[in-house]
Amino acid sequence: MLDAFEYFGTADGYLPYLVHFLRPGGQLGVATPGMTREVRDLGVIPPHIKRVVGWEAIAWHTAQWWRFQWEITELVDVTSARLQEDAWRDWLLWARACAERQPDGEKANRPVIDMLIEDGGEYISFALVTARKR
Repeated sequence: MLDAFEYFGTADGYLPYLVHFLRPGGQLGVATPGMTREVRDLGVIPPHIKRVVGWEAIAWHTAQWWRFQWEITELVDVTSARLQEDAWRDWLLWARACAERQPDGEKANRPVIDMLIEDGGEYISFALVTARKR
């Protein structure tokens, strides 16, 4: 899936549901928009992010949040939970590539491009999480 896991994967019951489809030892991995610090800790969604994605940014969590969320279930062993290095640059490259290929792409992608440039990696990243079913 692309650009979706953060909308339902944060639900407390989703990992148990998903793990149901894995055999013991089966592997699971996600890459999802993440933050370098939790919005809860910041006390606010940074304005440059809020302008583009609004309240949805509360679903962008740190790698540590994902690790705890998965480990607390005792259904999986988390094998990795980290932020992608320079993720904002990769996302920016993707947004610019999409803009070049779509009619009105520059106009449609401009808010995301501006958000990523303004952020410069201060808050925006991707959480990369892998686990193995117990």
